[in-house]
Amino acid sequence: MANGTGAFLVLFLLLYRIRIAQTNQFDEKAYNFMLIITFVATINETLSFIIEARPGFIFHILQYLTNTIASASSGIIGYCWCLFVEYHIHRNFERIKKKSRRLAIPLMMATILIIINLFGNGIIFDISKENIYTRGPMNFILYIIVFIYYIESINTVQKAKNDSTLVEFFPIYYFIIPCMIGTMIQGFFFGISTIWLCVAIAFILVYIEIQISISYIDDLSGLYNRKYMNHYLNKLQNAKNKHVYGFLMDINEFKAINDTYGHLTGDHALIQFSKILQHSIDKDSVAIRMGGDEFVIFAKIQSDTEAVKLKKRIENNVRQFNIHSKEPFHLSFSIGIAKYNGKNIDTFLSAMDDSMYEAKNMHRLMQ
Repeated sequence: MANGTGAFLVLFLLLYRIRIAQTNQFDEKAYNFMLIITFVATINETLSFIIEARPGFIFHILQYLTNTIASASSGIIGYCWCLFVEYHIHRNFERIKKKSRRLAIPLMMATILIIINLFGNGIIFDISKENIYTRGPMNFILYIIVFIYYIESINTVQKAKNDSTLVEFFPIYYFIIPCMIGTMIQGFFFGISTIWLCVAIAFILVYIEIQISISYIDDLSGLYNRKYMNHYLNKLQNAKNKHVYGFLMDINEFKAINDTYGHLTGDHALIQFSKILQHSIDKDSVAIRMGGDEFVIFAKIQSDTEAVKLKKRIENNVRQFNIHSKEPFHLSFSIGIAKYNGKNIDTFLSAMDDSMYEAKNMHRLMQ
């Protein structure tokens, strides 16, 4: 009953999200993937309960298969949840790449143990000749790995708060608390199935709360929007770390792209430029679409030299896009750079603006 309810809730949410299809960003894909894994896990665990103690070789194989999938699913959910949290907060591919490799270590350990268990040694679980499931001596490791992922996601949110970049209402505990309750109940009381129902409830709670944070995301590009920029700057003013550079960018001849190829192609140009920025920034930077074809990056860097390196990295990535892309348009941009003086936000923004329009005028003169 519990797994059936969980499967229904997750399937309903997944189909609803597919129908509305808000964006095609990494966090949207990760969230949907976690829903799919949860649905598969609930179905597998339900099937394992139904076929338990049924005689026959086919049921024996099915018991191993369903319990293997159910055992692996928790670690996969934990891994994906950590990446989802990381991207949803920072919207930064560089952070995802670095964290994904480190976070994969516990998941690989769990996967190795589960594969070894398939040889019938019963270290994770055992299926008797009567097709009855029993836990193995190392089953607890899977629970530890899941809790490692829960703790890591909490740490990510807490660090973002300390670094003054987090939208305050990120619903970390709406996911963690139900999942931890379900995991502990099923871990301590053998035979009670609560994990996947609690995971399904957690996903629904998170989805409801995340709808609030959508107001900080630009629908077209998937970057943060001007509303988030105001939030960031307000927190920056009160932050201890004042080593922040601003990079204000404007796409050159963007109107020409719209006039020549149409507004749909113009939108696609904005999306491609947004992706370039996401792949260009490092883990301590945030990219924002201010509106129209104007973008800004705030980067926690220590010197003018590092600022120039970031500018050159963006220029190189745009150049590579123009070389390899099959799009009908080429991208170029003007960029203004300013360092925050730690005192006046308006002066900081004006300095970026002046620097960018100086670069814009230089571009016009060179044509």
